[in-house]
Amino acid sequence: MAPPTAPPSLRVDVGAIVTPGDRLGPASRGKVALLPGSGTYIRHGTVFASLVGTLCATRHDDADDGSDGAGERWTISVDSEGVSPEGGAGEARKTAFAKHPSAVCPQVRALILGRVNRVARPTHATVDIVAIVPENTDALKGPSIIPFPEPFTGTLRQNELRPNSSLEIKIEECVRPGDVVLARIHANGERDFILTTAEAELGVVQAICESSGCEMQPVSWKEMRCKATGVKEARKVAKPRRAG
Repeated sequence: MAPPTAPPSLRVDVGAIVTPGDRLGPASRGKVALLPGSGTYIRHGTVFASLVGTLCATRHDDADDGSDGAGERWTISVDSEGVSPEGGAGEARKTAFAKHPSAVCPQVRALILGRVNRVARPTHATVDIVAIVPENTDALKGPSIIPFPEPFTGTLRQNELRPNSSLEIKIEECVRPGDVVLARIHANGERDFILTTAEAELGVVQAICESSGCEMQPVSWKEMRCKATGVKEARKVAKPRRAG
């Protein structure tokens, strides 16, 4: 029997909690190849997470697939049970997360989960749309969230950030790169989807403090505070959703 093999070197430790859009590691490095599993996808040669959950790595022992057998192949996946270890519907959750993801496309009025990729002041932000969120579902932990194998591109415009938005609103005071947002698809654009967060329950659901790199928590509808330093940053904060 071959000795146990150490898990591949990733940007996030295996067993840690990851969130949509997290970079996990290069798809190929030397003799190690990373394959996307449930809750992950590959974009521009990098493996990303598309769900909230525990990072998992499974080694493939079959070397007789046409390769020279000298390398290692690992499937990188995200287990949603890791967020709630005591949940009793583990198998049902896995099925719900993986249910025909390739056949699902964003539709107008659908709720989506995305990560802000870039903020082009003062007009708009670009968002990687990574999953569909059914109505009345917790934006990060809902068992029926449907991830996409690869993200779609969305645009969040300045006048779609808050109810009755105007050009006086500064987009950098509402969203910043790396933020995880819950948004609604407002319309189909020429090359992407037009998003809106102009509802109380829409907006930033997870953010990282720019100064400390630590997770932030909401303190009002327009501010989040760093758990480590207490520093506050402006955001368009999503009102917590109740699963029903």
